[in-house]
Amino acid sequence: MVVQLRDALRDLIGEMKPGEQLPSESELVGRFGVARGTIREALKLLEQDGLVDVHHGRGRFVSAVAGLGVNRPITHFEGVTEMLRALGFSPRTKIVSVSVAEADEEEAAALGIARGEAVVRLARLRTSGTKPLVLSLNSFRASLLGDEDVAQQDFSGSLHQWLRDRGATPESSAAQIRAARLPDDLRDTMPSDAVDEPWLLTIERCFDDTGGIVLYSRDYHRGDMFSFHVVRRRTD
Repeated sequence: MVVQLRDALRDLIGEMKPGEQLPSESELVGRFGVARGTIREALKLLEQDGLVDVHHGRGRFVSAVAGLGVNRPITHFEGVTEMLRALGFSPRTKIVSVSVAEADEEEAAALGIARGEAVVRLARLRTSGTKPLVLSLNSFRASLLGDEDVAQQDFSGSLHQWLRDRGATPESSAAQIRAARLPDDLRDTMPSDAVDEPWLLTIERCFDDTGGIVLYSRDYHRGDMFSFHVVRRRTD
């Protein structure tokens, strides 16, 4: 509920100008029909994203960086499917490959498991029309399959939702972002005019609410179409 409310409030902020005061908590309670505590939690998330400035004794105001909403705040945790839809895309998903394999050294370290333990490796390409947007490489413990066959799984939608349905809900992540070339063995999955485009690689480990690692992702974003903004504040 808090996440959905945060997204609704973000839409509200998108209609406002920097420096404009947000409605009071009481007004938001009446508008959205939720508890005051839920309103406060959602507003706190927006404050962490740098979209809301709090002036004690005066109220909450749209921040100067709220106009950068077309860029993704680096503090905002979301799946690729959620991100693309929030940006106005109607993404289509192509399953490039899916298999169960023994975790290599990188996967084992990222997931906190023993090398050689069974993992699912999933490669997917998100497109808008014929334009490639994001190439995602995901790894997670094969034990989440239970007795099910990986080939029978529907990975065309949100992977976060698939994990949530199996009790491994991603709640937070630690990520790094850098410029990168597409992996050599996957370059032929792209249209020739996109292969040499700039790409932004996010390397991310996702955690559940107990701190357990549930997903290791490497997402290649079209660098000419995506950017992520960072809000920096003085702490002294």
